[in-house]
Amino acid sequence: MPVKECEYIVQWCDTLYSIARRFGTTVDAIVQRNNIADPNKIRVGQKLIIPNCVVPPPECIIYVVQPGDTLYSIAKRHNTTVETIARDNHIVNPWLIFVGQELKICPPGWPPPPPCPNLYIVKPGDTLYSIALRFGTTYWAIADANGIPNPHLIFVGQVLCIP
Repeated sequence: MPVKECEYIVQWCDTLYSIARRFGTTVDAIVQRNNIADPNKIRVGQKLIIPNCVVPPPECIIYVVQPGDTLYSIAKRHNTTVETIARDNHIVNPWLIFVGQELKICPPGWPPPPPCPNLYIVKPGDTLYSIALRFGTTYWAIADANGIPNPHLIFVGQVLCIP
């Protein structure tokens, strides 16, 4: 995979964490290269220079989960494994996917995304908003890092990656 500097236009629901993950770099590298004062304040349409970006191979696709899908059926359809899809999308419980959820489907051997800096187990009374406040991030960043399409729908015992 070629490594270079890329130009990226911020889209709705993007976070620096999701952008960094998408291009195989770090939030700090993007912040430094673009002189961003507050990493929680990027805006739609903002142009970013992504340093050391890894351009994903064209074989990777984004698949939107359909009614009746399971990770097993998706993996079988795309000639990959449940483990590969779960790893590439930070899915801790392979039985818990949602209609409308976007999954990155890459061939086996694709390098995993950067490791999760913090793991958190959801407790009774938690919301993504309260967890985000506790860790100094946003609920959208947590939702994005965990492939959660509905930020109001989390479960006690669910393991979350906190970016």
